[in-house]
Order: sequence, then C-alpha cells, then structure tokens
Amino acid sequence: MRPLLILLLLICMAAAQAANPGQDEQAFIATLHLGATPHVRYLDAAGRPLDYATFAQQLSQGRRHYSITRDTQAGMAVLRLRPPGAHAGEPGRFALGRGDLFPPFKLPSLRGGMQRLGDFQGRYTLISFFFAECPPCIAEVPTLNAYAREHGDMNFIAITYEDAASARDFVKRHDSTWNVLYDGQALTDTLGIGVFPTLILIDPSGRVAGAAVGMSMEDTPAQRLADLGGWVEQWKAASRQRTQPMHAAPTQQ
Repeated sequence: MRPLLILLLLICMAAAQAANPGQDEQAFIATLHLGATPHVRYLDAAGRPLDYATFAQQLSQGRRHYSITRDTQAGMAVLRLRPPGAHAGEPGRFALGRGDLFPPFKLPSLRGGMQRLGDFQGRYTLISFFFAECPPCIAEVPTLNAYAREHGDMNFIAITYEDAASARDFVKRHDSTWNVLYDGQALTDTLGIGVFPTLILIDPSGRVAGAAVGMSMEDTPAQRLADLGGWVEQWKAASRQRTQPMHAAPTQQ
C-alpha cells in the first residue's frame, strides 16, 4: 500500500502544478528577493531564452546548476543553466547577439560603492572582461587607456571575476585608468565568457551593440588603437541603424 500512496501523492502534486502553472514560478522568484515587480529571464546552457517550466525541467535533469546575475534594486535577474556537471567558473559559450539586453548586475567598484547596469545607461559603454594574470589583458591596457582619453562621451568599465586585492594589484601594476568592478564571476558565467579579454559595447538603452575577443599582441600600439576605434564605430553604426524608426513609404498619386 505504501508505494501506491506515494504514487498517488505525486500524481496529485503534478495535477496541482498543472492547474496553477505560475504558482511554482512565483514561489521560486520570491527566493530571489527582487521586490514587488520582479523581471526574470531564463536561458539554457547555450544562452537561448526559456520559459520557467522548461528551465525547471532541464534543471532537474542530471547534475545541472545555474548561474545568476541580478540587480535587486531594479528587480531584475537573468538565470542561465550550466552544461551538465559544470560549476562556477565553467561557463557555456558566449551567446549574446547584437540587440540583446545586457544582463543586470550589481558589482563593487575599486572607486567605492556598488555599480549597476542602470548607472551607465544613456551613453555607450565599453566593457573589458579581464583577469589579473592574463597576458593579452595586460597588453591591451595602454590601448584601452588611450581610447578612453579620446572618448569622454562614453563610459568605460573593466570587470574581473577576481577579488578586490587582485583587481587593485592589476590596476597598480599596469596603470589602468578604467572603472574596475570585481567579484563578477556570476556575471561572467551568465554571459558565457570563457576567453579573455572580451570586449562588449553596450548601447545607451542597455543592449549589446557588438563584441570581440581581445586584440592581437603582435600588432603595434597604434594598430591596436586603430582596430579598437574601427570596431566601436562599426558597432555604433549598426546599433543606430537597428534603432532607427521605420518610415512609411510615400503614397503614389
């Protein structure tokens, strides 16, 4: 009788969830502490959007975990499934496309306080993802500094998954002038960044305008700066084209 009772109980629970498909998600979102009007997005291991039911189903299959980046003040979060058996620091592939919303974040800055995605909206923002002992990350610092000096109308952020001490040592040893955010492992994993440095340009509305993986260490400093400038201008042009309003064709008389 006991196995039969357990089976009946499971059937009843499944029926209750089917009758209230949003109740389970609401209970889950409540644990994220995003306030009264939360906005949550779910992604699979490849970065593709999922609904909650599919996300929960895949999460329960095998040894699955997820990364989460959030901004509790804005009430926003993005959750991304990791590949089976993967843990923090083992991201899936980078999958954000042009026009995709950049995930929310709230990270500490070496300049003091916490910084959120919303703090940078209204202007183009160039982000460099790095870590302290990464040779190409070190090599690109003079180029990034020079580009920032020439473009005071933009925001510049360098984000590392490492702690404050490592980030501060990097800035001191290599004279980085950018706003450095640290403890960004959750954001890095959710984005699927596994190659460093990675550069991402965000448009003024908070959407991805373009991305690239590092710069060639064999190029001259002048060539690196020219390449970076060319990439950013191409990304800006594509972003402006995407956001241009559609005009109706004139009516022929």
